[in-house]
Amino acid sequence: MKTLAAGITALSALLGLIPLSGASAGPSPDAPGTSVPYTQSQQVMVAHHVGGTKGTWTRYQWEGATMGWVKLATTGQAIFGIRGVVNGKQRVQGDDKTPLGTYPIEYAFGIGNPGTTMPYRTVDACSVWDVNPRTTHYNRWVETCTRKDLGERLADYTASQFRQAAVIGYNYVKPVHGRGAGIFLHYASSYTRGCVGLNDRTELQNTITWMDPAQHPTIVIT
Repeated sequence: MKTLAAGITALSALLGLIPLSGASAGPSPDAPGTSVPYTQSQQVMVAHHVGGTKGTWTRYQWEGATMGWVKLATTGQAIFGIRGVVNGKQRVQGDDKTPLGTYPIEYAFGIGNPGTTMPYRTVDACSVWDVNPRTTHYNRWVETCTRKDLGERLADYTASQFRQAAVIGYNYVKPVHGRGAGIFLHYASSYTRGCVGLNDRTELQNTITWMDPAQHPTIVIT
């Protein structure tokens, strides 16, 4: 009986009905180096920490069951917090560490939409990111020209870091006060205060332009 069953299995494999042991059954559902399946996101960015404040940067696009995940041509390096990285669940505000983990991209912002279909906010003189853990708007964009106790005045950084940027959904949906706020994807040359930086402005703009909310762009920080 075992011999007959083995023969049927082998014949079925030859006819293409089942894969032979070790044969490919199609592309992996997860983006390379991640546990993010294409059913969750079709655009995945991987910022991999190598050491110090430096790391690698890769983007993947899901191209369907035939092609699977396609690695896109990218340039530049990923830049991390001045004090390295930490598990996102262990991060505390002010530790200057980039949170490891998997996060959605909430929206993009900067001096003007470069062509992305992502929700986009243009920075003006009253745009502030609230990093004050004692407020009700913690880890949110706030428009105010009078409150001086909230945190980062975004316009102060539009000449460089925030010319184009995106909000990483770390501690965003239900913010835990004190765990950290204002974790962005933005330009950086040598280090950040906990964000993910790219040291190539062209790659940053290309990334933001590429992002499509219908494909649920996701960043994986490893």
